[in-house]
Amino acid sequence: MVIVQNVSVFLPSILGSTQVALSLFVPIPLLAGLMLCLDSRIPAAEVSGVRRIALLDAGLISATTGTALIASIAIGWALDLSHAATCGRNTLFLAGLMLCGRSVMGQRAVMVPVAWLFIVVLIGFRSSGDPYPWTILPEPIYAVHAAAGTALAFITGIAVHLRTSRRS
Repeated sequence: MVIVQNVSVFLPSILGSTQVALSLFVPIPLLAGLMLCLDSRIPAAEVSGVRRIALLDAGLISATTGTALIASIAIGWALDLSHAATCGRNTLFLAGLMLCGRSVMGQRAVMVPVAWLFIVVLIGFRSSGDPYPWTILPEPIYAVHAAAGTALAFITGIAVHLRTSRRS
């Protein structure tokens, strides 16, 4: 977040050239690492164990994304970087999408956040450069609909994870 700061880049779009904040791509490595942790397991030990692995994984997900949220808000506030403050919200949103995709796609769901970013870049902006409300990611930190969509995606992702996690 600190490295990319408030830098925007021009990316190709179906509607023309779109200026996108580089900070939109910051959550991807964190989510890839989280998916790697969730999918590294020893099935026999987890099936025969007495600990509830799904709850422990949900704790890991919440701790990781919660830390990202707090760190991004703190960095955004301390350094006055508007885009940095949205990274935590975007991490929560993309983690929720990834967890929902994981129930269907398995480890390949790590590409769901990347696909969402490409969709946002390609068709998520009006010709004036203003993002559509459904995109969530490029919205400012104070956008209520983006916060509500993020909460819905993350809670749904955790619920889907708890329901479908660790099934063979």
